[in-house]
Amino acid sequence: MVRQVSPVTIDLEGTPVAKVDRYSGSDTTYQTVVSWTVSSRKRGWLQEVSMITNNFEKTQFRLKVAGETLFEDKQIQSSLTLPFPWNELDEGSVVLLECRSTDGTTILVDGSITGREF
Repeated sequence: MVRQVSPVTIDLEGTPVAKVDRYSGSDTTYQTVVSWTVSSRKRGWLQEVSMITNNFEKTQFRLKVAGETLFEDKQIQSSLTLPFPWNELDEGSVVLLECRSTDGTTILVDGSITGREF
């Protein structure tokens, strides 16, 4: 579950989260670029998700947060960073950035997820 919370309620002394990963391949089905699962007995605060590809015309993205698909089959024209101010996640929640090649062309995709656990 995702909740919009006031900045006053966030414990900023939690542990930083910085996930960076890459996908390289030609799969036409969605593949994981980067993910974050909120640790057991912790809550998460999602700060931002970023993505870039070496071939914007041949890459589609999908983003899921806590089981909800925020977008799918989206192409971008340059690197993109999406801020998520003050979004709290339950333990076990997953943030998942995925990509796929539109036609089997090899793509190289980087992604990052930042936040905190407390």
